[in-house]
This record gives sequence, structure tokens and C-alpha cells, in this order.
Amino acid sequence: MYFTDVGFSSSEKGFTNDVSRLNRSPIDSLVLVSSTADSAIQQLISLLSYARTNHLQVSIAGAKHSMGGHTIAPNGIQVDMLPFRALTLDTTTNILTVGSGALWSEVIPYLNHYNRAVSIMQSDNAFSVGGSISVNCHGWQHNKPPIASTVQSFRLLKVDGRLVTCSRTENEELFSLVLGGYGLFGIIIDVQLQTVPNELYTYQRITVPATDYPDSYQKYIDQNPKARMVYGRLNVNKKDFLQKAMLNYFEYKAPATKDYPLTDPSFTKLKQSIFEGSRNDDYGKELRWQSEKLFTKTLTGNTYSRNQIMNESPALYLNQSATRTDILHEYFIPRKNFRQFIKQLQQIIPQHQADLLNVTIRNVYKDEDTYLRYAREEVFAFVMFFNQPLTSEAEQDMTHLTQELIDAVHKLNGTYYLPYRLHATQNQLKATYPMIDTFFQNKLKYDPQEIFQNKFYQQYKNTKSTVDSTTTLR
Repeated sequence: MYFTDVGFSSSEKGFTNDVSRLNRSPIDSLVLVSSTADSAIQQLISLLSYARTNHLQVSIAGAKHSMGGHTIAPNGIQVDMLPFRALTLDTTTNILTVGSGALWSEVIPYLNHYNRAVSIMQSDNAFSVGGSISVNCHGWQHNKPPIASTVQSFRLLKVDGRLVTCSRTENEELFSLVLGGYGLFGIIIDVQLQTVPNELYTYQRITVPATDYPDSYQKYIDQNPKARMVYGRLNVNKKDFLQKAMLNYFEYKAPATKDYPLTDPSFTKLKQSIFEGSRNDDYGKELRWQSEKLFTKTLTGNTYSRNQIMNESPALYLNQSATRTDILHEYFIPRKNFRQFIKQLQQIIPQHQADLLNVTIRNVYKDEDTYLRYAREEVFAFVMFFNQPLTSEAEQDMTHLTQELIDAVHKLNGTYYLPYRLHATQNQLKATYPMIDTFFQNKLKYDPQEIFQNKFYQQYKNTKSTVDSTTTLR
């Protein structure tokens, strides 16, 4: 084993972090997995034997875009899966076999060559496949369940060194626990994913009052057989906070051709400048909203391939400040309670210091596959992007904000997403995810020595602290 700094790790040897920059933690070692399957499996079998013998904890990391230390076991071994990114498409079944360390930015061009596309993924391409299924992500794909619904099977290396295949008919319980299981049951080696044809879409958008969004969605999306990819946006300037909405959607136009060009996004520098100008500046937020309205109007009717739409990097939005960081929240609200949640957001958020930069709305259908499911019926996902100082005061305020929002969500029969900051109380976790106790019991059944660990597990497996006491702000 050896240590090296990669990804979002601290510059100090022996430490690691994630994209939040709020989880700087010491680790025993960082192991880069081999890029070839047989070597990687043997390497990981030896690593797990070493961990069991020496009573060391193991965490699993990819792109490290979760924000609650989900890829970190303090003082343990961190396994970096990014080198393991083999890609193979079965052109008969159109099933993609992909190494768990592959990034979507590698998957999309590969599939584009075969005129295929990812079925479900996040809106950005910087995440790893293993990380995406470990958090059970969702995206802009029209009226679809989370990504778990597209997983045909995966190979999992268990804590005892046994390699097993998990699917809906083989090791079914592990299948449901690992999808959205945050790396607590084993190491995902590779995944078999369903793919779809690459297609050409035309862009459309309308602006409506935020309270009209559900009705507009039903009219322009639910009743539109051509709708394929959809997302909404809410305004965040103080003057009319969360009162306006933009419904963006892509309609089917025609099949794409093989190797349809994947071009770099246009106006990146301008978009980045406008977005940066909206940080802690209400005029900048209003300028950004008006600019987006004008810019998207000029794009109406333009043609894009499915792969082009999904092949976007989050670099445009990432905060490079040494004193501030960006934090995601995500809440899932039943359609019937959409308007009530908007009202709750308008009341709660202005009472806090955190700077709300963006709200994106996505539709998610019921999850039939995972154990810790967040979509138990059709829901609208509110994806919120906050900016906060790297101070203990700001972190305390963010904790209070999060807990107030979770309480509001609970009253509306909604759920909150687990990959972000560990600010929910133990009671809030149990109220939102009543299956969490049996989830942890299953964890002990498959991993009785608790070798696979992370900060999420350490925070919530017992009923003590409701705040991440290991967080270090700098």
C-alpha cells in the first residue's frame, strides 16, 4: 500500500477531504486500485485481508463529490477506484459494462461512438459510476426513477474477499442495499447498465409563476409525448424570492447518427463570470436570472444530441475561494405539496446567512429497487446550491437551516437526500428513513467487523451526536 494525493485531498500528506472542503481528515493510507480487473480484484482481496487482520477501517472513493465524509473513514484506508475505468458495450444487448471508477465524462464519448447514450445520470459528467450508484443519483431524464432502475447487475467484493454478482434475481438483498448504500457493504468492481439510443432534441422553455410550475409541467411535459429531458429553475434574488420559474425541456426530433459531434459548451467564460457575480450579490442574482431568460430564449428551437446535453462539466459552478465553499441540499416533495414547499422555503431561507445561488427542479418517479429509497412516489426534487464561509459560525447556521428545512419537508411527506452534509439529527434521519435501523442491522450482517466505514455511518449508527464532530474548518 502507498499514499498519494489525488482529487480533493488536502495538500498535507496523510490527510484527505471531499468537494465540500469541510471534511479534512487523517487517513492511514490511500490505495489506488489497479486499472485491470484481475489485478484490481487480487489487490483488493489482499487489502481487505490486511484491514481485517490489523483492525483497520476501509472507505471507498471515486470523484469525492459527496459532502458528508461518505468517502472517508478517519485513520483508515481510503480506496481510490478512479483508475479502474474499463468500458465494454455489448452491441447485441446494448448493455454497458463499466468499471466503477469510470467518470461519466469518459462514458459519454465512448457510448457516442456506438450511437448509444446513458439512460439516467446526474446533470453533470464529473461523477464516477460507482459513486453515482452508491448514492442512487437521478437527473434531467424525463419522468424516470433514479439510476438504480437502469442497473442490470454489478460485481461486488465483499468484506471476506468473495466476489459476488448482485442483481434483481441474484443476491437480491445485497443488490438493494448496495444501490444507494454509500459503500458500506463492499467494493463495487463493475456495473452493467442499460443504455438508450442517442437522439437529437430541440430545446424549448417557458417562464411561469413558481406556483404554476406543477400545472405547467403537466401541460408541457406530462401531456407531451416528445418530452425527453426536463429541468426547472427558480429565481433566487431577494426582490421576488422564489416567485418565478423557468421550465426547460428538450423534445425528440430525430435519431442521431453514429459519432454525432460532441462539442465544447459555448460561452463558458461568460456564463462563469455571470454565475460568479451572483455570489453574495443580489444585483448579480437578478442579472443572472435576466441573462438566463434572454440567453435561453435565443436557444429555443436549437438542436442538441442527448449525449451533448449530458456531457457538461460542473467546473462552471465550482467555488475556487479559499474562504468560502459551496454546499448542496436536495429535497424530494410529492407533486401535490409543491406549492406548500415553495412557501416554506420563502419563509425559512431568508432567516439564515447562507447565500442561495441556485434552485433546480427535477421530476423523479418511484424507486422500486433500493433499500434506502428517497422516492417512494413521484416527487419533484429541489436541488439547492448554497455558498457559505469556511467558519464554524457559518457551519452552525447551515446546520440550523438544514434541520428547519428537513422538519418542513417531513410535514409535507417528503424526504431529504443523504449524500450531503451530516446536519440532520438522529431523529430526523429515522423519521425520514424509517428503515434506517434495519439498514444498519443488515450492515452488521454482511460486515460484522465493520470494516467498511465512513463518516455517515459513524455519525448515525448510534443515537449520540447529531452534528459531525469530526468536521475541521479551515
